[in-house]
Amino acid sequence: MEILDAKTDIGLIRDKNEDASLIVCHPKNKNIKLLAVADGMGGKQDGDIASQYIINSLKRWFTNKKIKQLNNYEEIIKLLTTYLKRLNNNLIKKYGPNHLGTTLTIALIIYKYTIFFNCGDSRGYIYQDNKLIQVTADDSEVWFYYKYGEVEKDDLRYFVNNNLINACLGTTPGLCKISTKVIENNYQMLLLFTDGVTDMITDKKITQIIKKENNENILNKIINEAVHVNQNLKVPKRLLDKK
Repeated sequence: MEILDAKTDIGLIRDKNEDASLIVCHPKNKNIKLLAVADGMGGKQDGDIASQYIINSLKRWFTNKKIKQLNNYEEIIKLLTTYLKRLNNNLIKKYGPNHLGTTLTIALIIYKYTIFFNCGDSRGYIYQDNKLIQVTADDSEVWFYYKYGEVEKDDLRYFVNNNLINACLGTTPGLCKISTKVIENNYQMLLLFTDGVTDMITDKKITQIIKKENNENILNKIINEAVHVNQNLKVPKRLLDKK
């Protein structure tokens, strides 16, 4: 049984939710889907406006695209990348540079493949053969520590600059950097998360929840763990001892 679901939570600190999500099936073919999550940047004003604008625009773009275009992944990568850059310019033109911004992660599911688009530090995962696999790469300052083997990925959350990103939509043309990856549709589950989840719980914990819970309960358990269980993270002693 296929389950399509999205969950969000304002958390315990902010007074408004700046996340926006999208799950939509194409009106001409329900097997072709667009999933997306946008995380309005908390350090900027009106992050909720940026994330909602991007999500609403994506829905219109997707539902108006022809099936033939969507199933040509090389063409659709070019078309969607160009469209996202136009949306970026629209936000800058309307609100000015560096006023608002959002990260964005997209999974476009077509006939044989899933195409991931990423801008910023929200993440796209698949669950395959009892393993949770991160498909996207964070475009952030701290990701390089992990990329070059200096720290474990689950320790990135403890760095004071873990909120600094090198790509986003809505601030400047130069920061609108869209990365893409194409994978085959042979996974059991696909998940998109903002850093509100991945800064609070580890990939290992997410994997444990997936294995333990019924599919209908997985997102609720993950959100609850991120919002209510792990709010008082302490820097591990192994990191404090590093010189």
